[in-house]
Amino acid sequence: MEPTSPNIPSINPTPVKRRGGRRLYAIAIGLIVIGAGIVSYPFWPKIQYALSKPESSLPYQTKLINAGQLDKSVSLPSLPVAQDKPIPKDNWLVIPSINVDMPILEGPTQKTLDRGGIWHLPNTSNPLNGGNMVISGHRWQYLPPSNRTLYLLDKVKDGEPVIIYWQGVEYDYRIARHEVVDPSRTDILNNTTEPRLTIFTCTPLFSTKYRLVLYGELIS
Repeated sequence: MEPTSPNIPSINPTPVKRRGGRRLYAIAIGLIVIGAGIVSYPFWPKIQYALSKPESSLPYQTKLINAGQLDKSVSLPSLPVAQDKPIPKDNWLVIPSINVDMPILEGPTQKTLDRGGIWHLPNTSNPLNGGNMVISGHRWQYLPPSNRTLYLLDKVKDGEPVIIYWQGVEYDYRIARHEVVDPSRTDILNNTTEPRLTIFTCTPLFSTKYRLVLYGELIS
């Protein structure tokens, strides 16, 4: 007779439950979500603009609204929101189509921008004197969306209005053209015989490689 082998019982070990496994998984997922949010946050205004363009805003009393109608010499992507708020006492810039609403600051260097506004470049003109008024602002300095940054300046189209309140008087401009130039193009600062508003900021977004320049012509 052949020897019989003893029955060897099969052993199925009971799985050991790891304490905190689900908690660590949840923490990992949370960190991934937070990281993705931080990385994508700077682009949220662009995404929001693409999905739903902001309603144009005219936050102060303006000559561009007459009998509830927008001046036909300018265009806006949607009906403006005209409020009865008095015009600013300080020198001020309003770009209705991108909801820019900020003070115009004076100072010798671009560090002036640290005070939170747009910089009126020294030795350039102003609406009172005619000629070329040049202003510049940060493209990305304050967390967007912010009405004190030029984050969406590339969305301002030719024909749209820009308003300067200067020493208690309103000056309305219409964007005539725009271009991207090299930082060495200092000719954009040159004075002009006709009244002009020149606005520039860095481009592309998050880069100082070029300058995005918008030129406005005075309409009233």
